Amino acid sequence: MIVGVLAISVVFGTGLCRANVPAPPTDQTIGLWDKTFNNMSEADCRGCHGDDLVSLHHQLITTKGLFCLSCHKMDCSTGPCQLASFRDCFQCHSQVSGQASVHHLGQTAQKGDCAACHGDLVQNRTDGHYVPTYNSSMVTPRASAGTGNNGKGACDYCHSWGTDFGTGNLVYATKQTHHNTGLELDSAKCAWCHDTMAATGLKIRACEQCHAPQSLHNIQIDTNNDGKIVPGKELPYRGHIGNNEDCLGCHGGAAGQLSIGGGNGGWALLNPTRHHLLVQQKGKKCLDCHTLYRNTEGIFVFKDFRTCSVCHSAGGRRR
Repeated sequence: MIVGVLAISVVFGTGLCRANVPAPPTDQTIGLWDKTFNNMSEADCRGCHGDDLVSLHHQLITTKGLFCLSCHKMDCSTGPCQLASFRDCFQCHSQVSGQASVHHLGQTAQKGDCAACHGDLVQNRTDGHYVPTYNSSMVTPRASAGTGNNGKGACDYCHSWGTDFGTGNLVYATKQTHHNTGLELDSAKCAWCHDTMAATGLKIRACEQCHAPQSLHNIQIDTNNDGKIVPGKELPYRGHIGNNEDCLGCHGGAAGQLSIGGGNGGWALLNPTRHHLLVQQKGKKCLDCHTLYRNTEGIFVFKDFRTCSVCHSAGGRRR
């Protein structure tokens, strides 16, 4: 079972064989494979789309105003008229070898409608979704080069290249999968993913134009097949919210000793930093404070955790 908003997403992969194995490569059970989709052959196309595409293409007569002979062309050059070959996908669906995939050259991708194919695994740049604007902190994810142990605190802590455990097929790194879409052939689209003016810790904000908190915190596999997702209680490395290890993969950056003046003439750590240090100093788990629950739409959202009295009594002691 895929959590709430991901129920309609396309699912490929065989991550069920992965067991409890640390990434990378990341589990491939949810969504499309982390691979490149250019330099494809006819067999590659049918590997995902199957062989029975008749109904889908015949619908184009009504949806696109095509005619039968738009595809079924007659060849009369050698005598009796015969139907020319029409079952080669690339007669209509083009790709730029080594640069752009057949999928991303289409109008849907070119206008930035990623969710049309990737479903609720992503968000669209112009749909008005929430993207954080606060300054980088010890827990702000980076796209790469995480500052925590073994590279924790970055997308590529899990999303890097390697061999899929279930099939032995190669899984590609995020840089390869995104650059091989061919969208960068239009230089104006580079800014969709890259904010060259942002500080290092804030470059993730460009990524969040498509991969923002709501979609990211709803990517998870039901690891014990009991029909429900329990945040923090699932096996690690099978999603984003199933285990504290998953949280730290993104948010386990180095504990920066940020400080502000105050506290009897001394220095006091910024409140978020002081509380985040409890993960290291007291063995606290992220979801001890950041509680996830399903809202009325079946989407996991965070319960308000900024009310001091939830943990601290009126006398100043922690409950």
